[in-house]
Amino acid sequence: MTMLVFVTCTNPEWDFGNNLVFPLLRCSRFLRQRKIVHSACSNPMAYFSSGASPTIYARQYRHSENKALPYGIVAARTSNSEMRPLWDFGINNRISKHRLNLLAIAGVKKKEMVHKIVTKQVFDIITWSCYILFMLKRSHPIFHEETNIFFFVNKLKGIAEKAVSRNAPQSIYDVFVSFRGEDIHHGFLGHLFKAFSQKQINVFVDDKLKRGNDISHSLFEAIEGSFISLIIFSENYASSRWCLEELVKIIECKEKYGQIVIPVFYGVDPTDVRHQKKSYENAFVELGKRYNSSEVQIWRNTLKISANLSGITSSSFRNDAELLEEIIKLVLKRLNKHPVKTKGLIGIEKAIAHLEPLLHQESEKVRVIGIWGMGGIGKTTIAEEIFNQICSEYEGCCFLAKVSEELGRHGIAFLKEKLVSTLLAEDVKIDSSNGLPSYIQRRIGHMKVLIVLDDVTEEGQLEMLFGTLDWFRSDSRIIITTRDKQVLIANEVVDDDALYEVRVLDSSEALALFNLNAFKQSHLENEFYDVSKRVVDYAKGIPLVLKVLAHMLRGKNKELWESQLDKLKRLPIQKVHDVMRLSFDDLDRLEQKYFLDIACFFNGMSLKVEYMKLLLKDYESDNSVAIGLERLKDKALITISKDNVISMHDILQEMGREVVRQESSEDPRKCSRLWDPDIIYDVLKNDKGTDAIRSISVDLSAIRKLKLSPPVFDKMTNLKFLYFHDIDGLDRLPQGLQFFPTDLRYLYWMHYPLKSFPEKFSVDNLVILGLPYSLVEKLWCGVQDLVNLKQVTLCHSKYLKELPDFSNATNLKVLNMRWCNRLIDNFCFSLATFTRNSHLTSLKYLNLGFCKNLSKFSVTLENIVELDLSCCSIKALPSSFGCQSKLEVLVLLGTKIESIPSSIINLTRRRVLDIQFCSKLLAVPVLPSSLETLIVECKSLKSVVFPSKVTEQFKENKKRIEFWNCLNLDERSVTTHKYLSALEHDYVEYYTSKAH
Repeated sequence: MTMLVFVTCTNPEWDFGNNLVFPLLRCSRFLRQRKIVHSACSNPMAYFSSGASPTIYARQYRHSENKALPYGIVAARTSNSEMRPLWDFGINNRISKHRLNLLAIAGVKKKEMVHKIVTKQVFDIITWSCYILFMLKRSHPIFHEETNIFFFVNKLKGIAEKAVSRNAPQSIYDVFVSFRGEDIHHGFLGHLFKAFSQKQINVFVDDKLKRGNDISHSLFEAIEGSFISLIIFSENYASSRWCLEELVKIIECKEKYGQIVIPVFYGVDPTDVRHQKKSYENAFVELGKRYNSSEVQIWRNTLKISANLSGITSSSFRNDAELLEEIIKLVLKRLNKHPVKTKGLIGIEKAIAHLEPLLHQESEKVRVIGIWGMGGIGKTTIAEEIFNQICSEYEGCCFLAKVSEELGRHGIAFLKEKLVSTLLAEDVKIDSSNGLPSYIQRRIGHMKVLIVLDDVTEEGQLEMLFGTLDWFRSDSRIIITTRDKQVLIANEVVDDDALYEVRVLDSSEALALFNLNAFKQSHLENEFYDVSKRVVDYAKGIPLVLKVLAHMLRGKNKELWESQLDKLKRLPIQKVHDVMRLSFDDLDRLEQKYFLDIACFFNGMSLKVEYMKLLLKDYESDNSVAIGLERLKDKALITISKDNVISMHDILQEMGREVVRQESSEDPRKCSRLWDPDIIYDVLKNDKGTDAIRSISVDLSAIRKLKLSPPVFDKMTNLKFLYFHDIDGLDRLPQGLQFFPTDLRYLYWMHYPLKSFPEKFSVDNLVILGLPYSLVEKLWCGVQDLVNLKQVTLCHSKYLKELPDFSNATNLKVLNMRWCNRLIDNFCFSLATFTRNSHLTSLKYLNLGFCKNLSKFSVTLENIVELDLSCCSIKALPSSFGCQSKLEVLVLLGTKIESIPSSIINLTRRRVLDIQFCSKLLAVPVLPSSLETLIVECKSLKSVVFPSKVTEQFKENKKRIEFWNCLNLDERSVTTHKYLSALEHDYVEYYTSKAH
């Protein structure tokens, strides 16, 4: 489709005057100067239908009283040369400020009509033409400066070229060579094609035509499918009607699709070709005798156009070798502008944009780039795309696929021979076991080479292939893909800045990839919109998963989609898991154990590495667990956030669970880890537990009828992790419980129905204890060895009266007693005692909210970070409160506190202070400058003091400050709050008017 963007304006006196017209005319001049438009013509419709190239056209029109011209018209010529207006809008149409909202800009009322008329190819041009109109109507200063016009015109030209390129056939070949074989000796052609091959340039030659095809049609398809056409004009080139027909097609592709054309004048003068002199004149004399004049004239015109193009003349070089070198150099230069062929490779642009600068960055030694990530995430695809894009810049290139698999199947000698033979473009035999022979190193060391090693699984594989890397040229590049980050960072093979982790696709990319594979298009079918979104959500952005699901569902009706989606929620996708399991099988026994524990129990619990080190270790050391977790991370089987929280992708979790299912496929009750409610019901109901069970995780609400017998856990001597979520609060132990496994590390039981633990239960190994909403009154008696205990959650345990002895809980970090409203003041006395004796020094998070019987809090905790005393009955904080230098969050909501100690200013890390509903509080002393959030709602409050530094910080950074219903604030506090609230809040006027 040929396209025109046509912008008009009316008489300068009409509507917006000279401020519009003069900038428009200046813009029009720039458009013409930059060869985007032709000369102004009186009949734009005729101009458009003439078949001109994609064009932007600007022209001034005078206003007619009989017919007001519209501000703008965007039109397109269809195949039958009819003009069809795409947009037509006048002065009464409101133009949206959002330039991408095309419907609003154009004033189009019916969306359906737009979809019928506007094709994807013209979308960007329409957008920008509408934006021109919007800018002009606003007399935007973009048109006042020539530099701005220059930028704008280039942007618009780029959009137009992009739209045109979308119509071009997909490039199959890098280069099509048009030549007269009788003129050029075979040695030159042979060296030319060999040079193309060595540079990984995909060139079309006649022997690629399939027999039986129409030769003319096949050649024309090859020309259309090439990115560059290389024309070798020789003495008798014009004598061949076949060569001339090729030339016509090449110039047609240049005009129509923007194909790059490089003429080479081999033994002829460009002037002779351009004006058909000497041998070319003689050729056309003969052509005139055999063909009609109109056809001959087309050939003459085409030769003239071709010879006017910038090219290469053989007479400028001393020999064919130099000529070949220049041809290859120019072709490579043009190919570097070749767009990446990313059709169907959604999201790959980000990876290429990140990796390209790394590959072109100068270095003192060979640069190694590492691409790592989980199986099926797209590492190989990215490496292939990068390789195809830049390989032409190197003297030798080799892509070794599936290195580990090939190594195991054929041995190291096979891989070395394949690598060296490809780089040197000759057959080479290698016998050495480690590294490469010195003479091979010397030869390759003189070359600029690109090597891709795909799917490397062990550190030693690189040494086996190359020995050391110091013999490579500094401008050579090696790309390694692996599932294991350790392969890349071991022995400092890859610098930190040269590591690239392939991450999952974001939601929009995932949906586009799924649609391409399910519907062969990037947009959703309306009928399948909801179910497609759910399938994509299930795949979690993993490309392989998305492709497998898309191919599984393609061509099926919506009902079958729904049915398959229901199965997906319960069953694994075997093809995906086969790939994912490759990473799992590479782990050692302990690493596999850690992976399965996370997959079957811990995933989703947001636990940090320091917790997991205690939870996962059996007889090994903490360091062994830490190293194992790093291995899982490096293999992309888990992720560790900046806060050191461990998580696992859902698909990987399901793969891990499938591994556990296979432990005892005939009797799943004998598996090491249980999570399925039906299986757990059978095991617990019938006391079928065994010492093989390592973890149980279940929502008891899914098995409401379950009642547990006293010996239910007696046989589970190796049970380490127990998670019972139970929102129903049913009594599951009507006859009590006689045994808990002594090796329990994680115990969470919501609505635990007993008053205490079993008598012989040892809590020495507990790391996390959670009994929310329990009926427990007392946990254990006497001093216990609690050195492993990290977290205790007893919130909403309304019958809990006292805490156990925490004197040995030196590593306890989290203590949540919220809504334990029978807890008495003795708790704080004992807590203070522990603190004075250097116990609980690790405590960071203490929540005593709604423990209404607590009236005193005299504890100082040197490492406390968050303290919640909401709705306690305390009236004061200790004077030493400011010594808690690490405190960041203090919540005093609803307390009876009357004053805050002045030492609070020493809390230099404090970010949040919440003093809502403190009915007795009269004053807030000078606040620390670190404060980010202050929430106040106290009718009794009279003054709040901010230091000058904090007021400036609030003003500058727009930190959160909220005063509600503070009716008795003094004038100074009101003035300060007005200053702080000026940008965002209007609360001041409300309470000030009430106060005065």
